[in-house]
Amino acid sequence: MRRDFHPSPMALALPLLRWMALLVVVGAFGRVWSLFWSALAVGIFHAAFHRNPRRRPPADPEALAAPAYGRIADLAEVDEPLFLKGRALRIGIFLSVFDTHTQPAPCAARLVWVDYRPGRFLDARDPDASTRNESQMLGLETPDGRRLVVRQIAGRIARRIVLWRQMNEEVRAGDLLGMIRYGSRVELYLPADKASARVKVGDRVCGGTTLIAAWTRGKTP
Repeated sequence: MRRDFHPSPMALALPLLRWMALLVVVGAFGRVWSLFWSALAVGIFHAAFHRNPRRRPPADPEALAAPAYGRIADLAEVDEPLFLKGRALRIGIFLSVFDTHTQPAPCAARLVWVDYRPGRFLDARDPDASTRNESQMLGLETPDGRRLVVRQIAGRIARRIVLWRQMNEEVRAGDLLGMIRYGSRVELYLPADKASARVKVGDRVCGGTTLIAAWTRGKTP
């Protein structure tokens, strides 16, 4: 039986939603309409932020789905010495406060490595946020031995990184890996010689659904 580190996204939203519901009732009975409408607006926003849309991963077994909902911020080839131990294709995704902030698995894999790093809370659009902000790297290994990393990066508003999976737990494409609460950034790292991007800077992507990259056919470890 799977045991999650945290409850579902909506379960995380319930404490604040209960308070907003109470304030809505108080505002309505007391005819304090500013309180009523403010609490209602905050409650709707908070619930929408924690929504968990249904995902339809690409059918191609070589395809990799986006690990976040948002906009492609950058594409770069970088060194990734910790898990991939070599040159990597990095795909950065910026998440606004209006995006769903869950991180679905890009493909079927097993969680084999987690590296949490404390840090600052710079705006996620700041180029330095990738290296200086609080972050968590999730190392995944596919059934055929390919490796990839999903990196959760906190932002100025996002100050809680949530992990759902336990070490060595297997996930299917689209299964939830974790969540960052409010505006932030997610990065996908792939071996540079074994995968290629299928998006460009500025593209909107839907987590667990949009084809973001693909393994180079025939190239296994």
